[in-house]
Amino acid sequence: MRKFVLALLLILFVVSAFAKATITVSVWSWNVDRYKKLITEFNKYYPDIEVKLVVNQPEVNSFLTARVSAKQALPDVIAESWEPLSYPVSQGWVYPLDEFLKNDPDYKYVPESAQNAFKYRGKTYALPERLHFECIVMNLDLLKKLNLQVPKYEEWTVDLFKQYARRATTREYSGINHLWEFDTFMAAVLSKHTTFWSFDPVKWEFDLVNGGWIPAIKLQKELKSIPGLVSDDLINQELRNQGQLDDYQKKFGKDADAFRESKVLMGFEATYDWSWLHTVPWNFDYYPLPFDPKIGMRLPVHINYTFVSATTKYPKEAFLFAKFLSYDPRGVIARLKLYESEGVERGRLVDWFIPATMHPDVVKYFETMKIPNGIKWMLKNLDKSVRVDMWKVVPGWFEAIWDVIFPVNEKIRRGEVTPEAVAAETQEKANKVIKENWAIFEKKLIDAEKKFPQLRKQIEGK
Repeated sequence: MRKFVLALLLILFVVSAFAKATITVSVWSWNVDRYKKLITEFNKYYPDIEVKLVVNQPEVNSFLTARVSAKQALPDVIAESWEPLSYPVSQGWVYPLDEFLKNDPDYKYVPESAQNAFKYRGKTYALPERLHFECIVMNLDLLKKLNLQVPKYEEWTVDLFKQYARRATTREYSGINHLWEFDTFMAAVLSKHTTFWSFDPVKWEFDLVNGGWIPAIKLQKELKSIPGLVSDDLINQELRNQGQLDDYQKKFGKDADAFRESKVLMGFEATYDWSWLHTVPWNFDYYPLPFDPKIGMRLPVHINYTFVSATTKYPKEAFLFAKFLSYDPRGVIARLKLYESEGVERGRLVDWFIPATMHPDVVKYFETMKIPNGIKWMLKNLDKSVRVDMWKVVPGWFEAIWDVIFPVNEKIRRGEVTPEAVAAETQEKANKVIKENWAIFEKKLIDAEKKFPQLRKQIEGK
């Protein structure tokens, strides 16, 4: 009997030693097929980790809330999100990843803007999953028609941008399609220390007085003051509702889409607009937002992310999958190949993504893809990027922008006030909102940090 028990224990030990760790990964419904293929690639390197998929419904944060409310287990990995990370972090649902990042040789290829993107109180709570750039789309066919030289990316200054916009503005053409939010993103370019809406991520406050806000507004006003330069500014919906032609229709045609019809030299668009941009019938390239030589090149970037749940039974294995998505060159290249397999239209990939790593293997592979050369150049210059999607990490962001700063911006655009006259007061009000929301968030975060060790002991059975 004793021998039988010992034999049984030995069998159980052997089985448990070689059992697979099973992790769950949540993805969007439209990405399930892609992730099934990616899991196959992942298992080539990690055959002892079984990955099961669950679907986010209807979106990440409400999905996690519903799971917790129903007392259901959280997925081990949330593969892709662009919602406020501050919410799940404040709830204690996110596993800090620094123990895995500390000696990881691949992590050095992730630029600082991405490494620091999801940190609270010195801890890293998420990894960059993919990037999106705010850009200028240049119509290369119209550029040639206007006898303008193709500019070099590294020489794409504000002065050159203004010159091209003016040169392209004629009775037949316009310089750029629209400038909606151009000033808010240029606030990240025309300052060495501020980002979107002139927020200082180091001081964790807005700097409307000395940041990029005022010069960006002045640049936008200068461009909009030139008649016909901004094509969409010619649209007058009231006249159209009355059955009359507005200036846009008079210039481009009653049912015209001037940008698509190659009558606008530049578009203020982002790489997330690719789904329709790749269908335009003319040749184009992506350029960075124009820079001030005195400040230097700054590439505004959005960062989507992946994270590991605090309740995972297998944190190391969950991290390995998150890393495979984020900056493991093998995983990144595997993902790029999956997107490539979805086809080409007009000599352009139907879909693709921008990696968050400058690993030489990734950069080399990215160079071979059928995408605009400007995007390839930006990947090689990721170290010049500045993160702009601050709503993902700053508690109180929406209240500060839409309740305080945006109404003032509208007054400035209507010419009712000057930015210099209202910057200090508006900055003070917005920062009060940020400070109050941070105090609430930090209290929750500190409480979550205190509970985390005990939570892990329970999960790990210690």
